[in-house]
Order: sequence, then C-alpha cells, then structure tokens
Amino acid sequence: MSSTKKKSIFLYTGYTPRATALKNRVDKATDGIAKITLIDSERSITEKKDGDSDSIVILDLPNIKQPAIHTIKKVKNCVTTSKILAIHIYTSRLLIDPLLEAGIHGYLTYEPEPTHLRSAFKMVLNDGIYLPSEIYHP
Repeated sequence: MSSTKKKSIFLYTGYTPRATALKNRVDKATDGIAKITLIDSERSITEKKDGDSDSIVILDLPNIKQPAIHTIKKVKNCVTTSKILAIHIYTSRLLIDPLLEAGIHGYLTYEPEPTHLRSAFKMVLNDGIYLPSEIYHP
C-alpha cells in the first residue's frame, strides 16, 4: 500500500485471539502504514457509516455470528464508498459467487498470507475484484 495518505482498514471479526493475529497479518501486509481498527459487533460497523474510497472493510465471516450474506449487505449499506474484502473458509466458486453478488470487492481464504492481503488491497483500491489465483477460473 503506497500513497502519501494513510489508509484506514476496519477489521470486523468476533473472536479476540484471531482478531489479534489477523490484525498483525494486515499490519505486516501494509508495512505498518495503515490505521487498523478492530470492530467486534454489527452495531459498531454500522456506526462507522462511510469511510472514503481509500478505506477497506475486512469481514472475517467465519467469526461473525450473523449469516455471511446478511453481514455483507448490512455493511454494504453503511459503507457505500469503502471497499469490502471478505475472508471465509470457502474454496469453491459455487460458494464464493453469492458473496460477490452480495457486494464484496474481493475474497480471501481463511488464513490469508500478507502477500495475498497486499495484492487484494491494491486490486480493490484500484476498483478491481480480487480473488486468489487458486480460486479464480475465468
């Protein structure tokens, strides 16, 4: 992530030890230059309202108590200009496509490597859709 403006990343996850580990991965992927805010409830994410076009919301879907599609739609309605990345356990396009249709800008598998996070951030901030190469089949 390069730019003179510091990026804001909102990490929505529910499980505290995982939240810390995931935050560390995101911090490493951004070389420590992004402002990372942990969010642990639907109320907290909806209170954020909109960020800007340089902000990213990461949804750690397996660790959020609400259904994935519900969470994506709720967040999408609140943060219309932010980019949304979803993390889930799925590796099949059959299961990932509904998440894309619900409005995410990118998808990462459950334990994303910092290099995958970095690639995803770059792609979505440039208005692309990110899928890991092992999932993407045109």
